[in-house]
Amino acid sequence: MNNSPMTKIKFLATLFVSFLSVAGLRAQWAPVSSGTTNNLNGVQLLDSGVGYAAGDAGTILKTGDSGATWMTLTSGTTQTLHGLYVFNDSEAVTVGDNGLILRTTDGGTTWLSVTSGVRDSLRSVSFSGANGICGGTSQDILYSTDSGASWHVSQKGFFGGGFFGAQMLSPTLGFVAGQNSIFQGFVGVTVNGGVNWTFHDFYFNGNEGTCDDVYFFDSATGITSAALFDFTGAIARTINGAVDWSSIIFPQALEGIAFPKPEAGWVVGLGGAILKSSDQGVTFNPQTSGISSDLFAVHFQSDALTGVAVGRSGTILRTTNGGEADSFALVSAASRKGPFEIALPLSGPPGIECRVANRRPFTLLFTFNHPVTAAGDFSVSCGRTTGAIINPDNSKQVLATYFGTTCNSHYITLTLQGTTDDQGNSLTTSVTMGLLLGDVNADGFVDEADLDQAVEDLGEHTDSSNFREDVNVNGEIDELDLSPIQLKIGSRLR
Repeated sequence: MNNSPMTKIKFLATLFVSFLSVAGLRAQWAPVSSGTTNNLNGVQLLDSGVGYAAGDAGTILKTGDSGATWMTLTSGTTQTLHGLYVFNDSEAVTVGDNGLILRTTDGGTTWLSVTSGVRDSLRSVSFSGANGICGGTSQDILYSTDSGASWHVSQKGFFGGGFFGAQMLSPTLGFVAGQNSIFQGFVGVTVNGGVNWTFHDFYFNGNEGTCDDVYFFDSATGITSAALFDFTGAIARTINGAVDWSSIIFPQALEGIAFPKPEAGWVVGLGGAILKSSDQGVTFNPQTSGISSDLFAVHFQSDALTGVAVGRSGTILRTTNGGEADSFALVSAASRKGPFEIALPLSGPPGIECRVANRRPFTLLFTFNHPVTAAGDFSVSCGRTTGAIINPDNSKQVLATYFGTTCNSHYITLTLQGTTDDQGNSLTTSVTMGLLLGDVNADGFVDEADLDQAVEDLGEHTDSSNFREDVNVNGEIDELDLSPIQLKIGSRLR
C-alpha cells in the first residue's frame, strides 16, 4: 500500500491547477482535525474503527472511531514515514526513509525498529496474512513471511527509479508499481510471495511518468495511479496481468488508491482531487473534496461508505456516505394554520387537515435539504392556490397558500414544480393531504369520538396537545368548534 508521492512531485505541487469542481454538488468529504501540520503519507482504516496514519517527521496518528478523531502516537523517530499496513487493532507496520521499518504489536504504544537490509527510502508495504512485500527507491523490494517481524531483500541498489505502490493480493501473488531508470511506468509481479519478480514497463499514452499506487482485483485485472512529467496524472488499467496497459489522462497527478469493493473504488491526488469508480476502474468520476490541498492516500472500511483521505500539511478528510453529494430533496411538509402545524408525511398514510378554511387559506410549508433560489409553481388537485414563495425567514423552505373550501372529505395532491436550489438543481415534488373538517383524532372519518374529544377540552386555550380540536382556529376550544364537528359527523375521506 502506497501512500507517499515522489519528493519531486511534492516540490512541484504549487504548479498544479486546482482540480475541476463539479457544479451542483456539495462536498460529502468533511475535514477532520489531525493535530499536526506534517504531511500525512499513508492511512489505513479497519472495520473495527481503529485506524492509523503515518507521515513526515515520524508522525503516526491513531483513531478509534473510524476517523472522526485522531490522537498522536510516539514513533521514536523523526524520519519521514511513507507506507503503512495495519493487520488488526494491535499490530501494524510502517516504512520510511533510510530503510526504516517500524512495527507495533501493542496498538501503537511502542514502535520497534526492524532491520530492513537496505538504506534507501522505503515507500510502500502490503500484506496478505503473514506474507508481505515492501517497495522502495533504487527499485528495492523486500519480503516478509512473519507479519513484518523480519525482512529479506529480493533486490536493491538499481540506478534510479523505485516502487511507490505495493499490494499483496494473496499470500503468494503480489504487485509493486513505480518507475524504472528511464522514467517509464514499471510494475512487478511475484507469484511466490516476493522472492522472485517479473517486470513490465510501459508509457502512459506515450508519456513518461511514475506509478504511485497499485490495486489488482484478480491475477489479470488491475489499475495503477500515476504522476506524469507534464504535471498531469493518469490511471492505467491492465486485463492481462500487467503485460499491457491502457491509460486515461487526468488534469492532476494521482496518488493513493482504495477499492473496498470491486464496484466501489477511489483514487486521490494533488489539488484535492478525488475520483470514484463503480466498474473496477474502467471509468472514474470526480467527487467534490471541498479543498485544494494535495491528497496522498485514501482508505475505506469494507462497507465502502466510511473512508478517510490524508495529505499535505496534516490534511484529513472523512466521509460516511462514500463521498457522494446529497441530491436536492424535499425533507418534510406541513399544513400550517395559526401557530400550529399538521405534519404531512412524505410516505405512508397522509396527514389530515381538520380545520376550517373559510376565507383564510392554509399555508403549506415545504422544507428542503438545500437553500432554495426559486420556489417553483404550486398546483393542487382540488381547490385553488395563490402561488408559492421562499420563506423569508428560512431559505430552505417554500410557503404555498391553498384554499380548499369546496374539497372537504377529499384527498388532495399538492405539487411544487420547478423548485430550484442554490446549485441549479431543479425538483418537482408532490405531497398528499386529507382534508376532513372536524376529524380531530385523524382517523379518516368524523364521529362521536371527535366530538367527545373536543367537549372534554372545552374552555381550554389551544396548545400543542389540543390544537386539532380548535377547528375554528380562534385560539380556544369553544362552542364554535363543536358546531362544525357535529355538522360533519358521518363524513369520511374518499
